[in-house]
Amino acid sequence: MKQLFIIASITAFLFTACKSKSTDTGEAPATASQYYEKVAELEETMSEPLLTTEAAIKARGDKKDFEGIARSAKAMEDTVDLRINALKKLEPVGKGGEDFKLVATRYFEYIKSIYTAYKKIGEAKTEEERMKGADEMTNIINGQAAVMANLQSAQAKFAADNGFTINQ
Repeated sequence: MKQLFIIASITAFLFTACKSKSTDTGEAPATASQYYEKVAELEETMSEPLLTTEAAIKARGDKKDFEGIARSAKAMEDTVDLRINALKKLEPVGKGGEDFKLVATRYFEYIKSIYTAYKKIGEAKTEEERMKGADEMTNIINGQAAVMANLQSAQAKFAADNGFTINQ
């Protein structure tokens, strides 16, 4: 029951956080608005892999295929790492660009931490270890509102400081 709640919470979070796009960020941004768009594109490119991974983890969890859960989680960790590395390579542009980049990086690291917890659950050797992993996952999910609030605040501040509006 606890695992179903966790999976449902994550799926709802991912549905609201992302849209699907390519991972290629193209040319370096020249303006703060372009920089914001590049960061948003990195986030949006995770939508499809996240939804696919969540479905795979749920199906494997239903079958108690813990090795499969660990494999799916590891693949998603790698997918998120690609975005983190791409973000780290982007030079911040505009007033507050470094701060915005830091908050965006923390957001991606939060997403990765979800899949690290899934991987730990999948790799657990005992039911006790799995329950400990599920508790860790619950703690991670409980931090979701704060992570999203920080990201949205940083987005709004960056846009306001640089004179552009965010199109939702």
